[in-house]
Amino acid sequence: MPPSDRSPVMEPVVVVGGGIVGTAIARYLSRRGTPVVLFEQNELGSGTSGESVAVFVWQQTNPSRVEHELRARSWAEYERLVSDAGISFERTGALHVADSDAALDSLRTAATELRSLGVSASVRDPADLAEYGVDPDATAGALYTPDDGYLDPSEIGQQYVREATAAGATVETGVEVTDVVVDDGSVAAVETSDGRVPASAVVNAAGPWAPFVNEMVGVSLPLRHNYGPVLVLQADERVSLPFVEFEDGHYVRREGDRQVFAGRYGASYDDATVVDPDHARSVDHEFYLAVERRLSERLTAPDLELVNEWVGLRTITPDGRPFVGATDVDGFFVACGLSGLGVTLAPGVAQFLARVLADDPVDGAIESYLSPARRFE
Repeated sequence: MPPSDRSPVMEPVVVVGGGIVGTAIARYLSRRGTPVVLFEQNELGSGTSGESVAVFVWQQTNPSRVEHELRARSWAEYERLVSDAGISFERTGALHVADSDAALDSLRTAATELRSLGVSASVRDPADLAEYGVDPDATAGALYTPDDGYLDPSEIGQQYVREATAAGATVETGVEVTDVVVDDGSVAAVETSDGRVPASAVVNAAGPWAPFVNEMVGVSLPLRHNYGPVLVLQADERVSLPFVEFEDGHYVRREGDRQVFAGRYGASYDDATVVDPDHARSVDHEFYLAVERRLSERLTAPDLELVNEWVGLRTITPDGRPFVGATDVDGFFVACGLSGLGVTLAPGVAQFLARVLADDPVDGAIESYLSPARRFE
């Protein structure tokens, strides 16, 4: 191998956060030969990654070519993990249900645009939906993408950690980053619950804690939180449900043969706030009632019994696109605000940021799409 023109990196890149995004970044950086230390204050994948319903979706109701490219890069990586590492993937398909003919017309346009991007997509009439567990009398039709499905973020994170540590990375759990030290305008170190660690750069992949890590260096990005309640429901017989999304932001998907996850995307950015991620969260009574209505009025699923529940916390941006890249503070990078698409976008985001940190050429359209410097009205 010819010698590098670059000066060797003496201090590690510190990655803050051990969810699917942070572990993916650690994997890609370390495989490039970059010294990496990842700090997770709790257990790996214990935040948003562990609280998600873990869907990978090709479906977009307002298709973007750039976002499709990010999803394609992510899926190429997931195919490797499924094939080579035995990571599980359950292909369920995805339905976006329309309540009106006008909404269905918009989904027809989306299907055409998705097909132009290479996605298998079609619009299904109401009569076609019974086989998917949707009541034909309760919908105008739906956008269907058969290749969507769900993964296991815990499996993915663990595999990324194995690959990162095999390439020389250090992964520390139960260690909190309490401050980022900036010297003469550049990142110099992090303060942790175990002491100071020198750093050549810091990557904020802290999920719901990202706004507070940004505050440590005076970086201001428009990040807010919304709550994502999930009910786990058990059936006495096999359930056949794809990932079904309703216009009001509620969704269901099967888990295995006899369980159903029922969730809600949460408040829009305008209605959201910044909250304490460590604050206890519980499912509100209205959500139980909303799920019960959808099960009885919109679906043909068998009787279901509640067996578990949780409330996840998502970090969202004004336009629903992540912030990924360099900031105004030299050596401080962000990979945050995945806006509910962490599993779908994590590998693509990690690959992109690894190239940015290595000062390698990147796709200009993706760079603009993810830029932390983009402005909002």
